[in-house]
Amino acid sequence: MTAQVVGPTTQGAPPPTSTGRPAPAGRMRGAVLDQSRGGMWAWLAQRVTAVVLIVGLLTHLVATHVFNLGHLSFLNISDRLGSTFFVVIDVSLLAAAIFHGLNGARMIVLDYWLKTRGSRLALTIGLWVLGSVTFVYGLWALWPWIAR
Repeated sequence: MTAQVVGPTTQGAPPPTSTGRPAPAGRMRGAVLDQSRGGMWAWLAQRVTAVVLIVGLLTHLVATHVFNLGHLSFLNISDRLGSTFFVVIDVSLLAAAIFHGLNGARMIVLDYWLKTRGSRLALTIGLWVLGSVTFVYGLWALWPWIAR
């Protein structure tokens, strides 16, 4: 009786997956990852800012619409922002929303249009400048409560 060999028999072939087929080239150990689509840290930051947005928005909505007695006015908002907790929540929401939105737009542009390293770098720098200016403008709007 002879033994029958099943699967790839060549030396150096990728290990089979659960379906018995060789793993795609991108999943092999030591394979070079394509950095043109943003990278691991941008992907992770997108997930973290999503969680910050969900928690921050829920806190903001509950504080504004559930616990807020009376009608929504500048005086009520001013009282709420007198608390350091809500200033931190609002600044966190501002930073997370700006980063999450611009990083998402960056990922879309990188996926479909920009292929050269220089154009990807220019887009990234441009979006960081835009995000920084927007964040400073948002801080300026919150400054009367931050400077207390």
